[in-house]
Amino acid sequence: MKLFPTIEEVFKDPKEHYKYIFFPLLSIDLKEHNLGEGLVHFVSVWGNGDPDDELDPGNFEYNFIKFKRDGNKYVFNGKLDGIETFDKVEEWYNEALKEFQENKEDYLKTRESKEVEESALYKSLQKRNAINFDYYHYSKGLFNYWITRDKFLETEKFIQGGFYSDANSGHEREIFEQIGGEIDYDEFEYFLELLENINEVKEDKKFIGSVTGYNYIGFGEDRIHLFIDDKKNEVLVYADWS
Repeated sequence: MKLFPTIEEVFKDPKEHYKYIFFPLLSIDLKEHNLGEGLVHFVSVWGNGDPDDELDPGNFEYNFIKFKRDGNKYVFNGKLDGIETFDKVEEWYNEALKEFQENKEDYLKTRESKEVEESALYKSLQKRNAINFDYYHYSKGLFNYWITRDKFLETEKFIQGGFYSDANSGHEREIFEQIGGEIDYDEFEYFLELLENINEVKEDKKFIGSVTGYNYIGFGEDRIHLFIDDKKNEVLVYADWS
C-alpha cells in the first residue's frame, strides 16, 4: 500500500496533461488483500462532479472514469478536453508548482488560526479568487494536495493539509474507508443507475475498496469507489458526491 504514488507509477506512458487532471491518491497490492493480482490505484480527477458537463460518454462522465489495466499500470483511452477548464489548467498548474517550490518551507509551516489570513499562501489564493473562482479552486486544491503529501512523507501521519495551511482539524485521517468485503447495493442506487445507462451489470464489477477523496486533496470527491471488471481488464472509478 502506497500513499501518493507518482503519475509515472500509476499510468503507462502518461501524457503531459495527465498531471494537471489526475491526482493519484493510493495504490494497493491486490494480492495482499486476497483480491487478485497486481496493483490498482485510487485517483482523484479534476473537472468531474457536474452532471451537466459533456465529457466523454462511456469513458469519463461526471461520476465515473474507466481505465484499462496494463500490468500494474493504467491506460486511459478516453478524452479529457471536455473539461471546462482543460485549456487553462496547464498554465495554472505550472504557475502553482513554481510558487510552491519557491515557498515550500513557508507553505509547509503549521499555522494558528489567527495567522492564516496573514500568510503568503492565503494572500496568493485570494488574488486568484478575485480573478476567477475556478483558478482559485484549482490552485488551492493543488497546494493542499502537495502539502498533505509532503507533510505525510515528513511525519508519516496522514493529516489533511488544511491543518497546516488553514488551521483546520489536525486529526489523522483514515487512509481508506474499506478494502475488500461486500457493499450494500441499497446505498449504491446511483451506481446501479450508472451501470444501466452504460449497459453494464454489477455482477461483472468486483468491488475493491473506497477512499475519501477530500482527505487527500481539497477538491477531491466525497467518496471514491474502485471496481475491477476482469472480463474487460478494466478499472471503474466511481465518484460518490454526497
